Amino acid sequence: MMVTSLFALTCITIILLAFGRLIWSKKASKRRAITGISGITLFIELIKITQQHRGMHSGFLNGNLEFESKLISLESDITKLYTSLLKFETENAYPPSISTHYPYKQWQRLIDNNTLKSAESFQLHSGLIARQLDAVWDMSDEFSLTSNHQEHIQNSAQQLVKTLPELAESLGQVRALSVQVASKHEMSADKKLQLLFTLGKIEEHHKKLTTSLPQATEKRLIAFIQEIKNSINHSTLDKQNPDAIFEEATQVIDEIFVFIFDGFDSLKTSIKDIKVLF
Repeated sequence: MMVTSLFALTCITIILLAFGRLIWSKKASKRRAITGISGITLFIELIKITQQHRGMHSGFLNGNLEFESKLISLESDITKLYTSLLKFETENAYPPSISTHYPYKQWQRLIDNNTLKSAESFQLHSGLIARQLDAVWDMSDEFSLTSNHQEHIQNSAQQLVKTLPELAESLGQVRALSVQVASKHEMSADKKLQLLFTLGKIEEHHKKLTTSLPQATEKRLIAFIQEIKNSINHSTLDKQNPDAIFEEATQVIDEIFVFIFDGFDSLKTSIKDIKVLF
């Protein structure tokens, strides 16, 4: 009888310990995912400002000297964001193999190069941003967002760290290329092909959205795409005001990033609401 009681007590204890460990594991996963969002939103802001720097730098190298003071301010902001991200990584035992240190070094080499031409600047910036987009996906995966066991969390995270940032990046490329053309007052066949190809990518990313953009943003996005297409088709893009193009594109891109940040706020709430007992 005593042996049976001891066996039953041992079984109950093991079950309770396993159950307690499961609850602890789920709570830890929630905390880590919420912590990850704070680092990811820093990274998204970094991508946004790097895109702005690309557009202005292209215009500056093509003779638009009004961008010079804005570039200095952006470079300071970008350096601060990298510093904040590296601090975040240190505080959260982030794996060195996927550290922000690598795109940061790439950024430093870019701004230290004083011999760049406009096309080279565009390519180097775009390569850097592609690496940033890969890195933000790695961070999302590391903090169990794009790899979350809750399907709705995983799907939302994928939209916020991939589909929407890639849409914004394609728009940023069109902004930079259009500013180049308008600043230089010249539309080469190569630039035309690049623009048409990237406009096609915007439309592809747009179709992949599972949550519609705000109506006003949607209208501005469609209007901007159509305006650039018309300017290409009528060979008038090289006669446009580069500052006006930059501002118009930036308004749409900024609104998409606001939508992304709002999405992360909603995602954080969804993660907090996950029940750990079931």
